[in-house]
Amino acid sequence: MSRELSGPAAAPRSGEMSFLEHLEELRRTLVRMGAVTLVAMLLCFFFTPQIMNFLRFPAERVWRDHVQQRLPRDVDAQDWSTAKKLQQLHGALPPETLAELEKRLPPHVRDLADAATLLQAMALLPSGRDEVFLRASGTEPKVAELALRLRDAGADLQTEETARAATRMMGAFQPGEAFLLSVQLAFFAGIIVASPVLLWLLLRFVMPGLLAEERRALRRSLWWGVALFLAGCYFAYGVVLPRVLAFFFEYSLEMGIANDWRIGYYLTFAVKLVLVFGLIFELPVVLIPLMRLGILTRGLMKRMRPYVFVGSFAAALILAPAPDPGTMLLMALPLYLLYELCLFFAREKKPAAE
Repeated sequence: MSRELSGPAAAPRSGEMSFLEHLEELRRTLVRMGAVTLVAMLLCFFFTPQIMNFLRFPAERVWRDHVQQRLPRDVDAQDWSTAKKLQQLHGALPPETLAELEKRLPPHVRDLADAATLLQAMALLPSGRDEVFLRASGTEPKVAELALRLRDAGADLQTEETARAATRMMGAFQPGEAFLLSVQLAFFAGIIVASPVLLWLLLRFVMPGLLAEERRALRRSLWWGVALFLAGCYFAYGVVLPRVLAFFFEYSLEMGIANDWRIGYYLTFAVKLVLVFGLIFELPVVLIPLMRLGILTRGLMKRMRPYVFVGSFAAALILAPAPDPGTMLLMALPLYLLYELCLFFAREKKPAAE
């Protein structure tokens, strides 16, 4: 028996839909998905400055870690930055003004500024003459000892403006580039924000053609799929992306190449990495329903373990954005562990009683 379309909220109807009715329902579903995505994009567009700061944070973290690794453990990178700025003002401000400024700063920052001045002077001396110079200069022992520790740690004496240019990625080279960047940010953020509704609309179109048991499995998988996708994105953003950026940053410095990262390329790189991990974390959503529906068996999955283990590292070798072993492990191990979790938690479909 044919059935008439009576709107998206119509009650279930008996019979089968014709081919044209399926096309019409598909068209409506795609229109709804497009409308939801557009609304989410418009909402996210007003928050593009906050989204940009969120995406820029891993690159800023790379710079802070780079500085902190070249300081003694008891010296904070922010205090060192303040001290270098104060050291630049030693010859630019009148003595009275400088003294008043130093009163308002912590004593350890003043000591760091004096140590930075000593480091600049020590850089002019031949190797091995540093300690002789410090003893002859009449410098306070704690400042001299601090200067030596900074020297041994390889502290960077670049000014903050010059040093931060190493991670500069905010240059706009065309008049409309900043606006187009905002639209691009709103697009990606809108898809992530709207993903639960988009998946629900897609399943709503597919479910009428499924059995009751298959519908229940898909409904349970929907929210797990959204949660795992967001977990994968967060893992990529918080763990993998900073490590990858640090690898490329340090490698470029060793090669004598400045890290002048353009924001468009950086955004594309970061989004691809985040989306790849989001999709990797969707593995349980695919495997567990297949096991519960009887398409996959636990015995088959156990026999596939060695192949999955090798395949995880092969996929990481191809997809990992950085070629260092640590980054590949961060991609391969979650993939294999998710497979083991599927094997542990999934229940096979029970055979029907005779």
